[in-house]
Amino acid sequence: MTLEDIKQHLQEKKLDAFLITRNNRFLGQDTLDGENLISRLTGFTGSAGLLLVTTEKNFLFVDGRYEIQAGRQTDPATTEIVFLSKISFVDWLKQNFPAKAKIKYNAWCLSVAEINFFRRCLPQTKWVADNTLEPLEPASVFAHELQYCGQTTAQKCAALAQKLDDLGCRGCFLGAADSVSWLTNLRSDALPDTPVVRAMALADDSGAVTLFADDISLPAATEYKVVPFAKMEKELASFSGMLLVDTESTPDAVNRLLEKNKISVCYAEDPCKMLKACKNETEIKGMTDAHQRDGIAVCKFLFWLEHNRADTSELGVVEKIRELRRQQPLFYSESFPTIAGAGANSAVIHYQPTAETDVPLAGNRILLIDSGGQYFNGTTDITRTVALEAPDRPMTETCTFVLKAHIALVTAKFPKGTTGAVLDAVCRSVLWRRGLDYRHGTGHGVGCFLNVHEGPQSISARALSCALKENMVVSAEPGCYFENAFGVRIENLVRVAADEQSDMLKFVVLTLAPLDKRLIDKYLLTDGEIRWINDYHQEVYQKISPYLDEEEKSWLAEACSPL
Repeated sequence: MTLEDIKQHLQEKKLDAFLITRNNRFLGQDTLDGENLISRLTGFTGSAGLLLVTTEKNFLFVDGRYEIQAGRQTDPATTEIVFLSKISFVDWLKQNFPAKAKIKYNAWCLSVAEINFFRRCLPQTKWVADNTLEPLEPASVFAHELQYCGQTTAQKCAALAQKLDDLGCRGCFLGAADSVSWLTNLRSDALPDTPVVRAMALADDSGAVTLFADDISLPAATEYKVVPFAKMEKELASFSGMLLVDTESTPDAVNRLLEKNKISVCYAEDPCKMLKACKNETEIKGMTDAHQRDGIAVCKFLFWLEHNRADTSELGVVEKIRELRRQQPLFYSESFPTIAGAGANSAVIHYQPTAETDVPLAGNRILLIDSGGQYFNGTTDITRTVALEAPDRPMTETCTFVLKAHIALVTAKFPKGTTGAVLDAVCRSVLWRRGLDYRHGTGHGVGCFLNVHEGPQSISARALSCALKENMVVSAEPGCYFENAFGVRIENLVRVAADEQSDMLKFVVLTLAPLDKRLIDKYLLTDGEIRWINDYHQEVYQKISPYLDEEEKSWLAEACSPL
């Protein structure tokens, strides 16, 4: 499908626009490059965005993370960028489109919640559903062993059945691939960085699970009924009783099938979301171990960078950290494409170097590297900002302020029931007092050998509904960015834990890698903040140094020496 094809279709069908998302049928999950229609049509490769194609122009809607990137990657002659930080998609439509506009959308690529929201806000607009289902690449499926996942599928299905019984439901439709993967203890090679099984499922209160999938091969010992998507309607039509449906993870196309066949539906949150968000004891041990393995790789990388920064580039950084992670036991893949931005590129929040954009590290003062690994026993995500040459005063001050915000968050104690929105303000307010802010969330949930971005937990101004609970894993990643100059971000993953001295919750840092002291002005820190940094560095050295050679160990000793 080309832009010309879409424009011709709009003219022939007398439609005002075609709304395109980055999604395929697995909403909010990673997509392969060839599946990203927004990228194919505009060149924009960001992980979120909406594209509205009209007969005359394209309008690309992006959030604050991608305002710089979208401008770099698209042609202003054909595509106008709309900043969602300034106006919502719905308000823009109200201002720029006739009230009775006809807008086509792919019903597999918008959730029930999204299309219902659009219909509510724009009641006169006619939303024309397109049910085209793009084919999927074949994938091999493998078991996530009990020694890593900690619970059998039967145990998970029993927990799910209890949740369904509480709601008076006989079954649950699971549209989220990560929920299906968690429930069945299955993983696959369908995606390069995220080992989810690309399947939806129908799970009933007896523990039976039917998978909806195309072109997957299950392990020989696995016994699940697998129904192709083309036969999904027949399978759903035979279900009797109340069916739980999550409006955020279920495509509108599935909901239309349920309505067509008059299936009784209870709209509620996918119960697997919270069940998998609170990690079990085996998963916590695995995540802790995975972060030590990852810390070894990252420390070896930082040592290498210190001695090779004059002779490498952003892409060299990407390749080296991948190489070092591959050497770690239980490593499976990266958890997302590495972000490595030198100099001005560090200000592009989700910048990923390509052959066309790659720049040498020499001649740049700063490097931001955000990367992670998938290990069979856990998932990691870490960001470090590193001085390449002597940093100037603005860089040092900014990095120190970001570090102060990070420390404020990871040392916070908070009552049970506290939402991510409250903690977002705890962190962000440290920067607000200095007139600084950042256009991304402060933290996202992280899966266990699953999605590196996992809900429902997050630390964000928008995270109003989900309270953080014990044994959730989230990131803590404040930042600060100055376009065409530099950017800073510091990210550790943390586990929510019970505080032994009170009836409150706290964070335990999982990530193990030093902070660059060349970017820290200790005179801007309190005694408590200095103590936290020194204690953290001591822990890093104790847990990582036994796995390094003598040169690396000597370097780490200096990197972790007290401020």
